Amino acid sequence: MLLDEVGLELELFLKDKHNNILEPLQYGFPSDCMGFLIEIRSHHSNTGNSVVESIRKNIEWNIKKAKKLGLRIDLIDRIQVNSDWINYITEKYQHSLFPDQTRNIYEDKNKPNVSHHTGIMDGWAMAGMHVHFSSRKINEAIGYSAPKVELLRLPIEEIVKSMDEEFMPIIKESHRLQGEYELKSHGFEYRSLPSTAFPEQVVQVALDILQDIRK
Repeated sequence: MLLDEVGLELELFLKDKHNNILEPLQYGFPSDCMGFLIEIRSHHSNTGNSVVESIRKNIEWNIKKAKKLGLRIDLIDRIQVNSDWINYITEKYQHSLFPDQTRNIYEDKNKPNVSHHTGIMDGWAMAGMHVHFSSRKINEAIGYSAPKVELLRLPIEEIVKSMDEEFMPIIKESHRLQGEYELKSHGFEYRSLPSTAFPEQVVQVALDILQDIRK
């Protein structure tokens, strides 16, 4: 049996009443190693409703928690920040120690690598929606042994190009980089979407693309 699944990873800004960007870990919110974005995840599933419902519940839970603390969550794709803030975040969370694992299908070998790795670009703090893609082959169990699961290779460039084409308007509007992805143990994640993309549309498009490559 082939099992193609997708999942969502959403980045959110946590703010105080003065509109300052806060560090989520200081308030008990899930965050990544870059330190200034809440990072929440959905279930991985081959059913769109399951993915969307799980990310929605996670968003709602975090919003309620923020309200109890007198804070708020902003679902926006970017915020302009000054050099003092950038230097503070960069030094405190030691961004330079984390290698950039982000790749780009349009990468120019003659130019320095530019990506959304740190979440900071050209004076903007940016929030994205990452789409996880995975494919597994589950072989039928024999006797009392457990089913054998085999991770399958996906056509990354084809999938990334398809996602770019489908979401080009919102990618350009939010000043995101096209063609970004990162390899993961489960498969890979597409990283060009802003946090303001609609989960329902993203999940459905992603599942449709997986279905199309099997034809």
